[in-house]
Amino acid sequence: MTQILVVDDEVAIREVLIEFLSDHGYAVQGAEDGREALQMAGIVRPQVILLDIAMPGMNGIETLKRLRKEAPQAAVIMISGHADHDQALQALDLGAYDFIQKPLDFRYLERTLLAKIVTLDPDGDDHTSKEASDDRRRSTGPRSR
Repeated sequence: MTQILVVDDEVAIREVLIEFLSDHGYAVQGAEDGREALQMAGIVRPQVILLDIAMPGMNGIETLKRLRKEAPQAAVIMISGHADHDQALQALDLGAYDFIQKPLDFRYLERTLLAKIVTLDPDGDDHTSKEASDDRRRSTGPRSR
């Protein structure tokens, strides 16, 4: 079963995402900030992390930098209602798999998760090629709305 970690300081958003993903058959854990996300990533070893950018304390960009070192196997999907185009590009340049703006399009989120999950092997290793990553950065999807 695919393990997902949802990181968002807004309790309502975190709970809605956890419920949606659980209802779709994923094993889901939640964290309220970057510090907790780093701790949980080491324990849970999620294949996918949904990470909010605007959080108190350690923001999503700083958390992403640390996750790339401490949980390199995890695909990180950034989510934000406040980010600008530069932040989205920075997140993608730092290794985020995708960037989705709030309010979330749940159909797009589900398709994004399925697309990433098929590239994972059962051991949690990421087999996404650099070319696929570069193609993703050039696409114009809901993240650029």
